[in-house]
Amino acid sequence: MGKPSKAVMDFMEKYKIDSDEIWEVHGSTWVVKHKALERVAVEVGVKWDRPSVQVCDLTAKIAVVCAFGKLGDHEEWSFGEASPANNKNSYPMAMAEKRARDRVILKLLVSHGALYSESEADEFTQPRRQSTHDTLPEDIGDVPDEDIIKRDDGIQILTVDAQRPIFAELEKELNACVTVDECRRWGISAKSRASRLSGHWRKTLEGRYLAHVRSLEKRDADEYIESMTG
Repeated sequence: MGKPSKAVMDFMEKYKIDSDEIWEVHGSTWVVKHKALERVAVEVGVKWDRPSVQVCDLTAKIAVVCAFGKLGDHEEWSFGEASPANNKNSYPMAMAEKRARDRVILKLLVSHGALYSESEADEFTQPRRQSTHDTLPEDIGDVPDEDIIKRDDGIQILTVDAQRPIFAELEKELNACVTVDECRRWGISAKSRASRLSGHWRKTLEGRYLAHVRSLEKRDADEYIESMTG
């Protein structure tokens, strides 16, 4: 991996982007996680207007959404597109909205062109840091010794019994979120506790998070379409 440009380094420092939230692809393109952009948008106070659905053909899996955002006196808008030609995700409306929002965030942060969101392309996937079943020592936190398994290779993991109540609490909080924005704020606040879970449990929680967000996005899209056609 090459060294980030000064613009990328300044972006990471200014908005507290962790090194595992940004990576290089194709030798020169730097990609930042969608959830990192959403977190920064909340922290700096980006305000959103209702998105405009330009195309919604769920049978053909084609969607185009225009998002409008404002940061102070700075306003930006951008389209997000999803179709079988540029998206393998089964939820084109959610992906189109995600791409539009991420582009607006980067424009508002004056970083569009220097950085791209992971939502832009399927090949913008993050290199795996380690086995998804491993938890690093710094992820464990302050828990009783009897709840920690120390492997021969030095990796420390919580026992299943110790992880189960953490997972159950997080899942309950997630299910209580009734809007997409609530889900995103919860995702930020829950990051530290979720890091104490093994890779398998984190992956399961992430899957349920995505499914919940998509169901809420579909509900919002259906309501919007109904308001436009009714």
